[in-house]
Amino acid sequence: QVNWRFNDRSILISGIEGQYNIVTSSIFGDRTSNGFGLYTHWEYNLSKSFLFTLGARYDYSKLDTLGLSDNIGDIIPGDISPKIGVNYKLSKATILRASAGKGFRAPTLAEAFTSTTTSGITVKPNPGLKSETSYSFEIGGNQSFSKFFSLDFSLFNNEYHDFIEPVIDPVDGNIVFENITRARILGVEASGTLSLFDKNLILKMGYTLLDSKDKETGKELKYRPRNSFILSGDYTLGNIKAGVDFRYNSRVEEIDNALVDFGLVPDGNERVNIIVLDLRAGYNLIIREFPVQIFLNANNVLNYNYVEMIGNLAPIRNYSLSIDFMF
Repeated sequence: QVNWRFNDRSILISGIEGQYNIVTSSIFGDRTSNGFGLYTHWEYNLSKSFLFTLGARYDYSKLDTLGLSDNIGDIIPGDISPKIGVNYKLSKATILRASAGKGFRAPTLAEAFTSTTTSGITVKPNPGLKSETSYSFEIGGNQSFSKFFSLDFSLFNNEYHDFIEPVIDPVDGNIVFENITRARILGVEASGTLSLFDKNLILKMGYTLLDSKDKETGKELKYRPRNSFILSGDYTLGNIKAGVDFRYNSRVEEIDNALVDFGLVPDGNERVNIIVLDLRAGYNLIIREFPVQIFLNANNVLNYNYVEMIGNLAPIRNYSLSIDFMF
């Protein structure tokens, strides 16, 4: 990566990255994958309050026997993803932003080549899987009400083409990853941070409202809750640290009903809202000049039974002790 600052107003960031993978697996088989990306990102301050960004990325991906990721024609294999954004500082406490861009994602080895059976459910490979592309739009802002409290909010819309999702093959009842021709995820997101007692107590909260649709069928996308809420708190007193995490997801509206219809997952429609409470407490100390953190974690302390994926009970109440040495 190379950063080039033209002047106090303009900076250019460009780079290249690549990877080559060799995988030996009983689930995926013996596979190889390779790819590289070229990217450039230009930032220009039109004024002290107005920041303009423009960027583009080129991706090339080859996944074993799958064809080249090719969404721009036969002349150049690969895909180009441009992006544009603006950031406007309305005041010291208020910042507004907007962005639009195109994205690209090649299938993973797991999505294309998984071949396994567990608990009576079989996942089969799909060597014909295509890469997915997306078009994203977002407007949002950040408001600081004081040095103790800030709020961030955004409205976003993502349009997907050849969206990769797990589905049930009606021929044999097996799970396979396939491309959905068109999908849309529209949402609103808000998050806030509150600092108290000289920042010894940090409270964070976030809420997301999603409207996800398969544009072909008009149904909700599978396993996506409409409402999600998180609340976390961390308190520090000297060497002692304590924290709490609360998570709520509303009951998902769409699942793989074929798993229920074929009798593979009895009572698969018996799903509920997700309510999870985790607690943690720790102590910092020094052992022979090295910092050490000891944490006791209590997860799902309410012992709430729920599933995030049909037929798979999420972890019940459990405890763990962790010790981190920092050298």
